[in-house]
Amino acid sequence: MGANHTPPQGEGHLQQRLSLVTMMAITWIALAGTIGFVLPSGGSISLVYGFLFCVLCNLALTASLGELAALWPTAGGQYHFVFALCTERWKRVMSFWVGWTNIGGWLTIVTAQGFFGAQFVSAAAVVASNGTFELRQWTTYLIFLAILTFATAVNIWGNRMLGRWNDAALYWSLLGVVIISIVLLSMSDKTEPSFVFANFQNATGWPDGVSWLLGLTQSALSLIGFDVVMHMAEEMPNPSTDVPRAMIYSIIIGGTSGIAFILVMLFCFVDPATVLGTSTGMPIVELILQATNSRAAATILALMLTICFINGTIGSVASASRLVYAMARDEGLPRHSFFSHIDPKLNVPIRTIVLCYLFNVAFGLLYLGPSVAFNAYTAACTIFLNISYSFPIIVLLVRGRDVLKQHQSVGVPFKLGKWGYFLNWTAALYVVIISIFYCFPPGFPVSPNTMNYVSAVLGIFFTFVAIYWFMYGNTFKGPTFDIIIAEHLHVGTSTGTCSADQRKQEV
Repeated sequence: MGANHTPPQGEGHLQQRLSLVTMMAITWIALAGTIGFVLPSGGSISLVYGFLFCVLCNLALTASLGELAALWPTAGGQYHFVFALCTERWKRVMSFWVGWTNIGGWLTIVTAQGFFGAQFVSAAAVVASNGTFELRQWTTYLIFLAILTFATAVNIWGNRMLGRWNDAALYWSLLGVVIISIVLLSMSDKTEPSFVFANFQNATGWPDGVSWLLGLTQSALSLIGFDVVMHMAEEMPNPSTDVPRAMIYSIIIGGTSGIAFILVMLFCFVDPATVLGTSTGMPIVELILQATNSRAAATILALMLTICFINGTIGSVASASRLVYAMARDEGLPRHSFFSHIDPKLNVPIRTIVLCYLFNVAFGLLYLGPSVAFNAYTAACTIFLNISYSFPIIVLLVRGRDVLKQHQSVGVPFKLGKWGYFLNWTAALYVVIISIFYCFPPGFPVSPNTMNYVSAVLGIFFTFVAIYWFMYGNTFKGPTFDIIIAEHLHVGTSTGTCSADQRKQEV
């Protein structure tokens, strides 16, 4: 391995323009879109205490993955960890499956983020028109296409400003939670503290324990996606240090802003029937409208939330495209030599960005069909990501944490030490349990219209992956860590951003 490695003729390289602050994700905005799903499944008890429980478990999860990211800071993230940790016999097949599962998760997250943004635009239109604008599936899809197109354009032509854009998105998100919280608290009528901290309701038909766990899944949904930083690691000058910190800080800041926003919403939740049955389709928009009694204020704040989801879509496209690029580089993608190309002028993987765009244009059409099909498709993103989170940790537990010792030199900046097994087991159990309950129908008894078809989505997806593996899996070679790290060192040296954190790692 050597620092003189350079890209092939006609190839660009990923630029190290991203920082710790740039890659910190804020998750409170997802809570604004999911409150209507949580309250029937455990009420405020599920929302408040369930969210706190999920934050603690996600800290264990990010710490566990952060320890591995400190050793192997590459765009492949989880599937590269599995490749490094598995025995020679299993590393190719296991990492291939984890990689494709992670890709499935990020491609569907792009859809979910984009449609959340589109739904908030539609909600703003309903409020601004005083109800004369009708929510239609095709108009929401067209708004989604506009958001997706904008996010794709920013990723292709705005790469130079992507770091500053992400910085602005972080501050915009924090500003949003502050402004909306102040507006609601100062203008809305208030509920009793007993409703906020001690109200339990079960409208699902499931036993109370199952109902609470189903509510927990929505809190877990608001915290996923922190692995975006791992897939952008090759564009950070200090990834071994900053990737673990960015993931953990994201959960801390997202958890803090999230619980604050939850308390604000619950204290202002004076008319649940109207809020949950709103014609806008977005309960938080109706909550703001009730508090302010101003269509202009509700419209502006709804559009403020829209911008948060547009920023999220931009980040999701970036993450998905880098992950697909990594899989193509490792020859695990059809026409891998075509998709592993970095544009020499723009220094971004344009072909995988466009592939992500086309995938979402096509699968976004599910929104025009039965709602159960689209809901199953978007819900699958959480299970896909959870599987990719859990696999490297489970492999580590199966093989024993001593397997890390051969890779952890004195200079490795992030180690779990004596807390390793406790944090690893907590993370693994949490992800497995949450993933199981994601497959449950939201209510009981079950009808064809209320059935949760996410298991069918998973079955179809894994069938296609299995077919590809048995037909072309022999081409997948897995990551070549020494070349990836040498390229990272070369880019850092040539751009003047190389630091002590960029070192050769023996894998």
